[in-house]
Amino acid sequence: MKEDDGTGPPNRELYALLHLSPEASDEEIRRAYRQWAQVYHPDKYQAPHMKEIATENFQRICEAYEILSDENKRQIYDIYGMEGLNSGLELGPKLNKVEEIKEQLEKLKRMKEQQKMSALFLPKGSIVANLSLPEFLDGDGIMRGMAMASAVQSQLSKSSSLSLSGNLGVEENSGAGAASAVFRHQIASDSTIEFMGSVGLGSLIGVQMTRQLSLHSTATLGIAKSFHDGSINLSNVWTRQLSDTASGNIELLLGPQSSIGVGWQKKDQNTSAAGEFGTNSFGISARYTRRFSSKSHGRIAGRIGSAALEVEVGGGRKVSDFSTVRMLYTIGIRGIFWRFELHRGGQKLLIPILLSRDLNPVLATGAFVVPTSIYFILKKFVFKPYYLKREKQKALENMERTATQVQEARKAAAKAQQLLENVANRKRNKQQETGGLVITKAIYGNHKALKKGDELRETNDELASQVLDVTLPLNFLVNDSGQLKLHDGVKKSGIMGFCDPCPGEPKQLHVEYTYHGKRYEVTVDDYEELIIPQIAHRV
Repeated sequence: MKEDDGTGPPNRELYALLHLSPEASDEEIRRAYRQWAQVYHPDKYQAPHMKEIATENFQRICEAYEILSDENKRQIYDIYGMEGLNSGLELGPKLNKVEEIKEQLEKLKRMKEQQKMSALFLPKGSIVANLSLPEFLDGDGIMRGMAMASAVQSQLSKSSSLSLSGNLGVEENSGAGAASAVFRHQIASDSTIEFMGSVGLGSLIGVQMTRQLSLHSTATLGIAKSFHDGSINLSNVWTRQLSDTASGNIELLLGPQSSIGVGWQKKDQNTSAAGEFGTNSFGISARYTRRFSSKSHGRIAGRIGSAALEVEVGGGRKVSDFSTVRMLYTIGIRGIFWRFELHRGGQKLLIPILLSRDLNPVLATGAFVVPTSIYFILKKFVFKPYYLKREKQKALENMERTATQVQEARKAAAKAQQLLENVANRKRNKQQETGGLVITKAIYGNHKALKKGDELRETNDELASQVLDVTLPLNFLVNDSGQLKLHDGVKKSGIMGFCDPCPGEPKQLHVEYTYHGKRYEVTVDDYEELIIPQIAHRV
């Protein structure tokens, strides 16, 4: 069974509206338009309310015909739907192939995105507050130091951007700060150049160029001069895409503190890992993050070298669309730490807390077990009930919103059926007189509701509101030869006089009919072809 989950054949509503196959010829499209125009032309009706209904549906028919009768518009609609037609894409005489249309539309989307970004500032910032429990117990205050950093990036044009940043750090009785600017310009499709400068601590000026050497390789070469000691530093970084989810890099620095670094990163949908080795401090570090769900993740990291030996474990949780909280536990030669993090948009608040400089086994165990236990208790009795309540509230709001949309769609379908009624009844009477095809009952909607059949009349549950009587429009669609065909790959809710009574749910169409005085019935899926009468449908 094909469910209405977005995986069905796309962009077929206009075909359903004109009762056409997606492979319909130009002549079939013109014939269908003339047929529907005769039914819905406003001049045929005198009563004001009927004229209003006819005008509304006639406009829908004209719009569908205008798109499907134009070769280029029809190609765009078949590929991208109404979104492609509303994007402002204008095709020239040379853009006749599907590939050319796709390429032109993607180019237009990129241009619009770039225009949107040109007026956008991207701010980022972080605050780090270093706390120390031992110093607090000694009466020296709990604050060890604080650091703040802020940056803002502006897209000046399609190929140029400017980034301004500043940072300030305070530790005990000393402090320092710096301000920097980076101008980035794309000089070619595979090359960019950056000019940078900073004042304050570590003042320098430099230039850096990046070039894509191949489909999987990138190289960066930079040179900078320090105003602090007058030294010149050279940097060279090679990056290589090792697989679809992994990449590696080699970094060479030449200057007063020359070093070589090798790094590796891997990231897929649920996990990420990284490792690096550097000669500057002769250290190795590794990090692994595992995503447990769409809202929570765990992390483990380790560092070993001449200046560090520590292990870090922890996890985080997404508390809103833009905010994530994280808690990490670190133990190493520098002591035992907790670190709390709050990430919101491009802003970060980091609070490392030194619990002890000594590796006390009891304290180390308690520092890990106590917060972990508190977290799981809060998760079970506070966080989870809260999120379930919030999700339930969102679901109710969504149901109310959907119910309003369905109610409006039902009204539109009822209006459309009003105008079909006279013709449908004439066709039905003619078929009855000749013993032809007569639709006696047709129900469209939730497949669970259709399975209940006659029981649906006796219940007042929500399933009863997820079906629609479409007997009249199907009688209208019976041709003069006494046959009815609904095309394959076309969602039936788009047929004139139909609507979607249960968005997001799998739907079916159940039809009962008579032919030559005998009873038949059939049930088909939403996108499935229907051709009647057939002997296989005999009851």
